[in-house]
Amino acid sequence: MSAKQRNGKPGWDQEERKVHSNSKIKSLPDADQETLWLLMHPSDDTVTPYTVEACMFYLQEEHGRSVASSTFYEWHAWYQFKLRMDSAAERAEQARLELAKDPRLTPEDLDRAAQTVFTAETLQNRDVKGYVALAKLGLAKTKQQLDRDKLSAASKSQIEKGLDALLAEIQGNPKALALFKQLQEVVSKA
Repeated sequence: MSAKQRNGKPGWDQEERKVHSNSKIKSLPDADQETLWLLMHPSDDTVTPYTVEACMFYLQEEHGRSVASSTFYEWHAWYQFKLRMDSAAERAEQARLELAKDPRLTPEDLDRAAQTVFTAETLQNRDVKGYVALAKLGLAKTKQQLDRDKLSAASKSQIEKGLDALLAEIQGNPKALALFKQLQEVVSKA
């Protein structure tokens, strides 16, 4: 049975699937995306920036990718956002490295300071979307820690119940009680 018959879609085949338009540019290597950005936003003021149409032509000629202008604008907005986030992360890391020179600061202090710098950078650019994404990550991290703590407490509770049941079974056996006390000490330290 062919792939076409299995999937019930005439003409459909694994090799014929089209690349989603949003990934036509995003799937380019980072260096090529940076080049495309720099064509529109040259660092040298004497260089004439490419137009959207010129960039689309460049994509077709250099990478064999034909995209709609709306796809290009979506990529442009996404890449601009990515550059801002990368810049904010770099400044946060610079702050972390500078603060790490103070031996009194703990890794948690450094994390909080870097997070504050990152947040300030995203808000300075009026990047509410970035701040919301960051806040969601923070909430997810807190939730994961709470879930780990709950699981740990539940496991400890189950172990304690098991020990209580074992103690009831070995009452009257001095040798087993001595081993049980050793086991209980090991469990309490864990």
